[in-house]
Amino acid sequence: MKKSLILLIACIFSVTGLAQPTLLDDNLALRSVTTLPTETVRLEYNPVNQTLYFTTVPGSIYEVNIETGVKTLRQTSANHGLGDLQGFDISSDGKFYIVGNIRDGANFTNTGVIKRGELVDGTWTWVTVAETAPYPLSNTFFDHIMNGIVVSPDNKFLYVNSGSRTDHGEVHSVDGRYPDLRETALTAKILRVPADSTDLYLEDDLATLKSSGYIYAEGIRNSFSLAFDKDNNLFAVENAGERDDPGEFNLIESGKHYGFPWRVGGNDTPMQFTPYDPDQDIMLQKETNAYQFGFFYNDPDYPTPPEGVEFTEPILNSGPDAVSYRNHITGEILDAFEEDTVISSFTAHRSMLGLTFDTNGEFGGNFTEDAFSLGFSGGNDNGFFLRWMDDPGKDLLHMELTPSGDTFTMTTTALARDFISPIDAEIIGNKMYIAEYRNGSWLNVGADTRIWEITFPAFGTSTEDDNSVVEDYSLQQNYPNPFNPATTITYELNKAGFVEIDVSDALGRHVSTLVSSNKNAQTHSVRFNATNLSSGVYFYTLRVNGIAASTKRMLLIK
Repeated sequence: MKKSLILLIACIFSVTGLAQPTLLDDNLALRSVTTLPTETVRLEYNPVNQTLYFTTVPGSIYEVNIETGVKTLRQTSANHGLGDLQGFDISSDGKFYIVGNIRDGANFTNTGVIKRGELVDGTWTWVTVAETAPYPLSNTFFDHIMNGIVVSPDNKFLYVNSGSRTDHGEVHSVDGRYPDLRETALTAKILRVPADSTDLYLEDDLATLKSSGYIYAEGIRNSFSLAFDKDNNLFAVENAGERDDPGEFNLIESGKHYGFPWRVGGNDTPMQFTPYDPDQDIMLQKETNAYQFGFFYNDPDYPTPPEGVEFTEPILNSGPDAVSYRNHITGEILDAFEEDTVISSFTAHRSMLGLTFDTNGEFGGNFTEDAFSLGFSGGNDNGFFLRWMDDPGKDLLHMELTPSGDTFTMTTTALARDFISPIDAEIIGNKMYIAEYRNGSWLNVGADTRIWEITFPAFGTSTEDDNSVVEDYSLQQNYPNPFNPATTITYELNKAGFVEIDVSDALGRHVSTLVSSNKNAQTHSVRFNATNLSSGVYFYTLRVNGIAASTKRMLLIK
């Protein structure tokens, strides 16, 4: 098992046996496609030959017949030359891009390699897009090395997550080989290189990387999964470290710094402040390996944040799922949804993966053009960390994003759970395919890991919350959201009728009636002023002629 994945899975213990995911939404359907080999890590669809592929960490690339479940080995490390293969994406014009790593065990360095493959008339050809200089590893399970990759929608650029070499910016000198070293120029970054490049060499030098335009964003601990939305915005899910800091969901933009190692999950890293006593750190679980190994310690030499740099904060999430958090004063585990607050962005130690968007708008009901992600870690069975956070994990989340200034806010709802360490997902039409993970030594050994197919309502159909009445009436998300103290709610009528819009709080108690009158067939707006209300989650419901057409959530933050 590669060390970059050891941290990612947050020390989940082995399980054996069969498992069947549980659907939590009656509008979805589940089907098993095929079983998977050990260390399956990525799942991608080639739109050119309309074929689904998956990769394994040792370097195998398999083709899957979705209907029959037959899988065929198409390429191995002997063909493309890479092992420790952790990144995989296929461009819209059918080019294969993989990210692998070459470790030097004598010098404790890693070389990241990006390769491009083309399949023409049954023949594969591979070329090296870019290769990094050998850069120092920490020789711990915090070495994330090069992993996630995504091709830009125009096929011009590749975005690659380099991963950090530390948990939270601590020193790893590796028996004196790299004195006082924390991160390097090549780590904790999102790199960007031209997709049509050949044999680029990426120096482990910050000034050179920046002047060449290869650094897209900084302060990224480990964004193992990246994806573009329908508007070509780049997003990434990110796992936090050993402390109970939330896992992040970020809108990744050029030139921005996302805070690592000074900020993690919206929290300040405490080791930057002296004196620091890990025994008194209520957010640090004393049973964790990081604590036992001395990775948390008083550090008067901790570097100061880069001068003049403003950190970009994660997207705020109001739940209702995946929003457990530890109160930093009392140590109590709370639920942000129940507390009418937000976290940035997910329950700590969930290790969110498999970020996908319905970019083509083929999902119907409440899911059209939305985001989805997988909770890799589990809390109900053998989850070493997540069990403390009162979060079941191992699930599929529906992530509804709402524009808020120059970023977004989010609500997350679990659609399915009880997967076996779900690691990646791909959307084809109105179906989502989810791959599960096991290795051959200690994680899920003997488990029946699979590709699962989840069928969503097709566009033009509806779900329970958006029944057939929405063909004549529609309700838009309020703007701004979050808001303080007022926001605008817009709705459209294709037929005249008697309209009611009511507001309720998170406990279902009636707060206000905004509309109660006959309305013509046109677009209408109404203003909601919450000056006299406390911060929290509220719901507004549109009813037409006594029938509930739609309900949406809004967030008041004072």
